[in-house]
Amino acid sequence: MITIFTPIYNRAYIVENLYHSLLRQTCHDFEWLIMDDGSTDDIAAVVNQWAEQTHEFEIRLFRQENKGKHCAVNCGVRLAKYEIFFIVDSDDYLEDDAVETILRCWDGIKGDNQFAGIAGLRKNRKGEIIGGTPRFKAFTDATNLERERFGLEGDKAEVLKTDLLRKHPFPEYENEKFITEAVVWDRLAYEGYKIRWINKSFVICEYLQDGLTVQGERLFFENPRGWAEFLRVETKYRAKKRGAYLKDYYYYYEYAHKKLEDNEIKEMLDLDDMDFGLIKRMYIRYTHNLSELCRDKKVCIYAYGRWGRRLKRYLDDLKIQVAYVIDQKYQEIKEVKAFSIEMNLPETELVFVALKNGADEAAEAVRRKMPEAEVVLCRDMVPDLWQEESLIPEV
Repeated sequence: MITIFTPIYNRAYIVENLYHSLLRQTCHDFEWLIMDDGSTDDIAAVVNQWAEQTHEFEIRLFRQENKGKHCAVNCGVRLAKYEIFFIVDSDDYLEDDAVETILRCWDGIKGDNQFAGIAGLRKNRKGEIIGGTPRFKAFTDATNLERERFGLEGDKAEVLKTDLLRKHPFPEYENEKFITEAVVWDRLAYEGYKIRWINKSFVICEYLQDGLTVQGERLFFENPRGWAEFLRVETKYRAKKRGAYLKDYYYYYEYAHKKLEDNEIKEMLDLDDMDFGLIKRMYIRYTHNLSELCRDKKVCIYAYGRWGRRLKRYLDDLKIQVAYVIDQKYQEIKEVKAFSIEMNLPETELVFVALKNGADEAAEAVRRKMPEAEVVLCRDMVPDLWQEESLIPEV
């Protein structure tokens, strides 16, 4: 038997898709456990009606104040009746044979203590596999830390032993509502637990605008203690070299120092005086250089990708207004005035070219367009620890 667990927050408008997929299952050996994470819609009335009319499986609904998905999962694990626990988000739904497939695969490993559980693939609504293409036929056995070797990048549908999740709950921090699942999944892997990865889809996903995946890096910025926990344990579990983890920690410091004291940051990341001092000195030196460079100048940014957005956050912190940005996707940019390089551009005195690759060509195009403006390549002035591109994990 399986506990299918759904944390839900103001999703009464879409969870019906999941409910009907549960009704369609070729096997109904499961309970559906729902944790209402402080919703303000009519989800309780909807679920209670389903519970009264559904005979194929049991539906149990509980409620907590709004604490976030990870706290809901911790509570759900404590309440679960059955030996394996399957988290299915409220905007997802199951393949019709998902439960039957899970139980069949589970039978092959349930007596083996080296396994934490099994996992299947996720598809989008177009039928495309999310993440990498598995480099195996039926299944493979590997820890969560070994996924990339087997083409298992991206979101997967993990079904894990309930008792293991009870022993390894998600850390909870006051006034924080998010921590990535990788903190627990990788902890299990670090302890040697394998997962049987199945080359078959269990879940159909749609990433909605109000979902965690779409919110992306903002979740980490708003929950700095949970983010620090992820960085610290990933450094340990994945044996990151000093250069790699210091880049992550520098990026973290850019945001966390506005919310947390230096001593707390240093302690949470388990940094020694030398490494923390290096990070802080680089940050202070860079912000000072930016402030001096932009003094009394009208500023714009060319290329509003990851580097451009990062630079703008620095300038915002320094109370330096960005007059506009130049980007080919200018129509998609809402938070600041935006133009393409081909348009008539307002006068400006300083242009930051926020590119790592192709910066020289872009700078030349800017100089031709605005010969009176000073052009600065971010590539040539950012700190050495600002060179990493993938600083936020997948949610």
